[in-house]
Amino acid sequence: MAKGEKLKKIKTTHFGIQRKIVANMTTESWANIPHVTYNYEPDVTEFMIEYKRLNKDVAPEKKITLNTVMLKIIVEGLKADPDMNAHIEFDKKLVRGQIHTFEDINISMPMVLPNGEMMTINLHNFENKNLDEMTAYIADVNRRIANTDLNEVMFDVSLDNTLTALKKGKVKQTIYRLIGSKTGKQKVKTLSGKEKSAYYKIPESDRLTKRDIEQGTITVSNIGSTYREQRGATCILEIIPPQVCAIAVGAVQDRPVVVVNEQGEKEIAIRQIMPLCIAFDHRALDFGEIVPFLKKLDSIFEEPEIIHTWKNEKLSDESMAEIKSEREEREAKYQLSKEREKERKEAERAAEKAQKEAEKLQKEAERKEKEANEKLEKAKKEAEKALREELERQEKEAKEAQKAQKEAEEKAKKEAEKARKDAEKAEKEAAEKAKREAEKAKKEAEKAEKEAERIREKEEKQQREIEKAREEAEKAKREAEEALRKAEEAKKNAESVLNEDE
Repeated sequence: MAKGEKLKKIKTTHFGIQRKIVANMTTESWANIPHVTYNYEPDVTEFMIEYKRLNKDVAPEKKITLNTVMLKIIVEGLKADPDMNAHIEFDKKLVRGQIHTFEDINISMPMVLPNGEMMTINLHNFENKNLDEMTAYIADVNRRIANTDLNEVMFDVSLDNTLTALKKGKVKQTIYRLIGSKTGKQKVKTLSGKEKSAYYKIPESDRLTKRDIEQGTITVSNIGSTYREQRGATCILEIIPPQVCAIAVGAVQDRPVVVVNEQGEKEIAIRQIMPLCIAFDHRALDFGEIVPFLKKLDSIFEEPEIIHTWKNEKLSDESMAEIKSEREEREAKYQLSKEREKERKEAERAAEKAQKEAEKLQKEAERKEKEANEKLEKAKKEAEKALREELERQEKEAKEAQKAQKEAEEKAKKEAEKARKDAEKAEKEAAEKAKREAEKAKKEAEKAEKEAERIREKEEKQQREIEKAREEAEKAKREAEEALRKAEEAKKNAESVLNEDE
């Protein structure tokens, strides 16, 4: 497309109140709810047989639709798994939440109106209704739809939601909604004057009110009824807050299944499948918490004759037993074909396994042979290498021996020459040393002789001094004896003098 060129519009359609409500709710859903979806695909072959039997010989106005039967099955599943029939309150900022589980099962179900538009109707208290009561309820809804102004009742709901938001303090949101609904080309057109007065004179029992389109406890959409020839399945759908679960029912579809006949030949069997998409809010539910719902539906589809007990006029026990017997006979044949197919597949798997095992053994043998050859070749190369290395080693050792011998001879020669020189040197040094030591000994002898002479002189001197000292001692002794004698004489003289004085 060239720059500046405008796209050619076919038409421009402004949102009506129905599209506004849908757009607002789905936007809120995808913005705030962490969705998890699971595609449940039950085999409904036997169930469809019983469904057709349910309406056999029944007047058209009393026939029960497949949609009604599926609603009843879903209700039975919710009764077995009430966690899916709940509302959630969650404060993202404070990370606080509550889950309100309900006994009442109020199903929000989108319905196509006569004018082609779609409105979600709240089917109240389906937990206690049988198929006839459900049929009558839906028929009454369709009757009241004919007397209902879609814009008027939706505006009542929108206004109620706006006032609820205002009570919660969402002033900005309330103002934007009022501006969006009352101004511009997308202004919501509601009844006024005489038309409005005449409309509200219609009894509420004859028209839809906001109670009929307010939020239910769960949403169920019958996608299959909008196009029964479809060959796909819903993979994801929005959960309408504050609900925690939504279910989309698909169209019944034929699916090919491989079976084995009594002759052991493969055949294609046609089975009927009804895809259901189950979406749940991961803040409120984990997959394990929808398992009771799935198990309940499994049990119904496995024994679908139970649907005959959901009517005002129930079949006799004999008829129920006969129906069950017929089903079990059909299932036995189908089961037998599945067993044969299972046995065939197991035989194929066994043969394939045996072949793979043989191929594995062959490959193992080839691998071992290859390894043996490689080992033999390696051993051969290693032997050749070892022989070569041994020859090289011997040659090297011989060269080294020759070299060592030559080096030893040269070394011995050098050492002999050195020894001769060392001997001559040692002899010369020994002679010089002996000469030096003789001279030294001579000097020391002369010195010793002088020292001996000095000592002898000293000894003679000491002997003279000793003789002198002896003589002096003798003299001192004589003098002492003389002094003693004189002292004795003096004493005697003194005593003599004393005696004379007396």
